[in-house]
Amino acid sequence: MEFRPILLSLKQNKFLSLLISVQVMLTVTVLSIATSITVETLKAWNMPSGLDHENIVSVRTQFFDPEVNLANAIVNDVNRIKQIPGVIEVTPNQEIPFDAGRPSKVYLSSEQDAEGFDTNFFDMNVDGHKVLGLTLIAGRFFNQTEVIQSSAEQATPVSVVMISQDMAKELFKDHSPLGKTLYLAKESQPVQIIGVYSNFMNGERLNGRGKSYHTIMRPQVIWQHGNNPNYLIKVEQGSAASLFEPITQALYQTPGRYIYGIEKLTRTQKRMYDGRGSQGAILLVVSLVLVLIAGFGVAGLVSFLITQRQKQIGIRRALGATKWSVIRYFIVENSMLTIFGLLMGTLLTMLFSYLMTQGSGQSFLSFSQVLYCSVFIWLINIAAVWLPARRAAKVSPAIVTRSA
Repeated sequence: MEFRPILLSLKQNKFLSLLISVQVMLTVTVLSIATSITVETLKAWNMPSGLDHENIVSVRTQFFDPEVNLANAIVNDVNRIKQIPGVIEVTPNQEIPFDAGRPSKVYLSSEQDAEGFDTNFFDMNVDGHKVLGLTLIAGRFFNQTEVIQSSAEQATPVSVVMISQDMAKELFKDHSPLGKTLYLAKESQPVQIIGVYSNFMNGERLNGRGKSYHTIMRPQVIWQHGNNPNYLIKVEQGSAASLFEPITQALYQTPGRYIYGIEKLTRTQKRMYDGRGSQGAILLVVSLVLVLIAGFGVAGLVSFLITQRQKQIGIRRALGATKWSVIRYFIVENSMLTIFGLLMGTLLTMLFSYLMTQGSGQSFLSFSQVLYCSVFIWLINIAAVWLPARRAAKVSPAIVTRSA
């Protein structure tokens, strides 16, 4: 195969050649991103949650009456819920597994330039670990004397915390964290780590950064109007849905409030992935449409070029070129444009990956996925050029005489 005629031909059709390469570049970038998001979402769906989420109920409440005594209301709520047949344990809480809010940072020293480690705080009473069904890895769980129960205005900082197994690895590598100190904020008082528990998922924000199990439990129940504790309730196997109504009625015995959410943690977990799953599906559909557009576009452009080059093709046929050599000519020409577009697309995709890494600390893109997408697009382009190339191979050498 002589590449010089191909290069000369591409030089004469710069705009069309560039158009094909740009199409390929954009298509491989969008397809790689969409595929990576979808693959990572599917992987995350299969990650163990660390919780018996089918048998844990989450309740979100809000008081609209500022005269309600929140301290008494929380005590009464817990007692009433515990009396419901089928309820095993209950704890007030702020953050909810799978739905934790903005991450916080913790530090190993009080120095201003100390490195911060992302985590989510889970505030619970002494029964919190029973509700979540956590396993003790090292140390001990909280005792009742360590639990801070107070209004936000009068609360004193906790003196002890527990951390998840993954959090312990992040902070102390292979060393034991027991008895070590931790700073929950800059310029705060240090707290002591008394135990390590089995991993459970925090929420979307850290889940998307590969830090799904970075959690810290604090022994406190803090109340404040406008920021009231939610409740996590461990129930007997398979009874969660049937207990929604009794739990709601028990909570409504305290007037001046409304309940704006009650669900199994299974639903909370599903919602965590809904956004990314929908985003990945939409991007995949858009990508496939782009692949089809690019394929039809390549077929149309090659057909246009063949129409323009009929005399040139006829001369090649008159000089002895076989039908296969004509088909191969256009396949190689298209492959050169496609490969150039794929290289540009790969660079653009890697740039996007780098920017994602800078913003979130972790990129969901992998080079292998980009490579697979590139091969797929290259094959699509070969298929797109095949039919026009076969039509070109049928050009008769006699067309040279007729054109004269």
